[in-house]
Amino acid sequence: MQHKMLKLSTLAVLIAGVTQAQAAVYKVVEVATPDNQSNALATDYYPNHDRSGSTDQFKNNAVEFYAQSIAQDGTVVGNSRFGNDGINYSDVVAFHMDNYQRINDYNELYRYCRDNLGFNTCDVWAEMRYYGKNYNRNEADDGTGFGGLRTEQAAWWNGYFANALPFVYGQTNYLSTFAGDASRYADQDKLGSIVDGGDHVTANAMVLGALDSNTVYGVTSSAYFNNDSRFARTFAKRGFVNDLSASSSTELNPIGDNALVTKMGQSVANHAVKLPSGDLLVVGSASYTPSNYDDGDKLPDYDDIDGGNVDASKGRANYNVDTFRKCETEPDSIYGNWVCQFTSYANKAAFWVVKAGDTSVKGQELASTSLNAWDPDDKDRSFQGNAKSVALVNGKPVAVGYSTDDVRNDYYANRAAVFTPKSDMDINNPKADDWSIKFIPGTEITDGDDRKLSYSMATAINDNGKVAGVAKNFNSEDRSYAERMFIYDNASNQTKFLTSSVNSLFFNGSNGYLSSINDANKAVGWVDIEKVNQVDGRERRQRAFLYNDGQADGALTANGAWLVDDLTNGGTESAHNNQYRIAQATGINDKGEISATALKCTSDGVTPKQYSDTSPLAQCDGYEVLTAVKLEPVAGGTIEPRKDVEEPVKRSGGSLGVLALTVLGFIGFRRRK
Repeated sequence: MQHKMLKLSTLAVLIAGVTQAQAAVYKVVEVATPDNQSNALATDYYPNHDRSGSTDQFKNNAVEFYAQSIAQDGTVVGNSRFGNDGINYSDVVAFHMDNYQRINDYNELYRYCRDNLGFNTCDVWAEMRYYGKNYNRNEADDGTGFGGLRTEQAAWWNGYFANALPFVYGQTNYLSTFAGDASRYADQDKLGSIVDGGDHVTANAMVLGALDSNTVYGVTSSAYFNNDSRFARTFAKRGFVNDLSASSSTELNPIGDNALVTKMGQSVANHAVKLPSGDLLVVGSASYTPSNYDDGDKLPDYDDIDGGNVDASKGRANYNVDTFRKCETEPDSIYGNWVCQFTSYANKAAFWVVKAGDTSVKGQELASTSLNAWDPDDKDRSFQGNAKSVALVNGKPVAVGYSTDDVRNDYYANRAAVFTPKSDMDINNPKADDWSIKFIPGTEITDGDDRKLSYSMATAINDNGKVAGVAKNFNSEDRSYAERMFIYDNASNQTKFLTSSVNSLFFNGSNGYLSSINDANKAVGWVDIEKVNQVDGRERRQRAFLYNDGQADGALTANGAWLVDDLTNGGTESAHNNQYRIAQATGINDKGEISATALKCTSDGVTPKQYSDTSPLAQCDGYEVLTAVKLEPVAGGTIEPRKDVEEPVKRSGGSLGVLALTVLGFIGFRRRK
C-alpha cells in the first residue's frame, strides 16, 4: 500500500522539480493503441471459459504488447500476447542451446532452470511456462492458465486459440499471413477444415522485423485443422514476408526435398536487406532433415499433458517411439498420429531471395558444412544454425548468428558465427553455399578441457561490420549463470565483452542481452539492475540500456552506457514519461529511434497513470501492463539519472508487478495492489 505521507501534492512537487531541468534524451511514445487492444480482444483467446473466474478478472486487460524491432523509417513491429509462450515462438531450439530438443515438458523446463539459472523458485518458473500465466497453483492442469506450452500440446484433443497475434504498429488490425488461408496448404484434403478466421484465430505469429512500413517479416505457426474433432497443425514455425502495399504474404519454406521436412519442417525469418536488384534477401533458419526419432525424450511426458482438462487416453497406445519413427518413414500418416505434432529437425542458417509476386520461396543454406546432421558421438543431438541478422558491409551481405561447433570432436554446441560472402558471389543472385562460416573469437565453448559456455550467439550486425552478441556461462559466477554480452569488430577480428572494465553498469556476473546495433555503433538491449543471488536465490530485475560504442553524440558520450529509464527522465516530458519503465530495448535505427517493450502504470489495465515518483523502483498504485513503445530522440536532451526517493516514502509491498519477475522470454504478468 502506498505510504500516506506521499500525497499527490508531494508527487506534483517531485515532478515539477524534475521538469525545471533541461529536456530528457528520449521521449516515450506508445505505439500500441487502444484500437490494437480492441482488435486483439475481439478474438477468442481463452479455451476454457467454464473453469475459471480469472476469465472475467483479466478479460479486459489480459492482452500485452511487445515490440520486436524498428525500421529505418520508424515503423515498430511486434506482437500481442495473452499469456506465456512457454518457449519463445521464434527460437530455433529452446533457449538457443537445446541441441537435444528435449525441453518440451514441465520436468525438462524445471531441469533447464535448475541447471542453467539456479533459482530456488524453479518449480514456479517451470509451471508458469508450461501451464500458462495465472494458472491455478492448486490444480495446475485445470486449463485455466493463459498460454503455456501444455495448451499447445493438448490442442490435438481440445482445440486451440492463438496466444500471439502479429502487429505492425500504426495499423489497427493484427497482420494476416498466408497461414490463415486454407488454400495455401497443399495437404488441405488430409488436414480437414481450417480453424482460423473471424474471432477464432489459431496461428501464433510474431513480426520480427521491417524493412519499412510496407515490407515486414517474421514467423508464424500453421493454423489448426479440424478433422472429426482431431485438431492438427502442419508446422510449428514457418517464416513469412508480407508486402502491405500489395496485400500479399510469402511463405518461406525449409531447405531440401525431404517429405516430412517439406510438410512439417520449420523456418524463421529474422532479418532482411534489399539487394541492388530490388529483391529482398531474408536470413534466418530452416530445417533440412529430421532429428533422431529413436529418442523418446523428444516427446513430452504424456502424464504432463493428460489429466485435468485434457483427456488424451485415446492416444496413449500410439504415444511411443515406434509411432514417432513413422512420422518420417510414413509421411502420409502424420496428420493421423498425435506424436507427429512433436517432430523436431536439424536446422541450418538459411536465406531466401523474395521477388515481387512470390507466394512461396524454398530456403537455401548460407554455408555448407562437413558436419553430419546428427552428432556422431551422440545421435540424439542434431546440427543447429541460425542467421539472426544481415547487413550490406562494403556492398556485400554479411550475416551473423550461430552455427554448430563440434567441440573437441566430442559434442555439438551452438557457437556465435559470421557468415562471410565468398568472393565470387553474385550479389543479385546469391546461391546456396555462397557464404563461409567463421566462428567469433572469444566465444569458444571450452577453455582447455573445461566447458566454459552453454552457447554463444551473434544477434545483430551493422553496415560497419560491428557485431553484437551474447555468450551464456556454463558455470555460475558471482552466484549467477551469467549471459554475457560482447561486441565483435569483424574488420579487426577483435571481440570486446561488456564488463565492469567497460562500464560499471556491466558488473561481474551480470546477465544481459544485446539486441541491436545501428550504423553509429549505438547498441541496445537489457541488463540486470541488481546483484542479488540468482543461484539458490531469485530472478534479478532487469531494465533496458543503451551502450555507445561509437563517437560522442550530444549527451551520449563515447563508450558510455545508460539505463534507458535515465534517458527518459527530466524535462517537460518527465510527467508523461513517468507512466513508463522501459523493460527491453529491442531495436535502434540510424536516427537513434528505439523500439522497446515497456511496463506501463494504469488505473484499470488501460488508462495510463504516473508511477508514484520518478525513482527507478517507484510503485504503480494500480495495474502494470506491458506495452510496445518507440523512444524518440529529443534534440539537446541531457541525462538526469533517476534517484531513489528517501524515507518517509516507504515501499511496503513494493511494486511487485514490475519487479518480482525478471523480464525474460515471457514478460507476462500483472499484479493488483
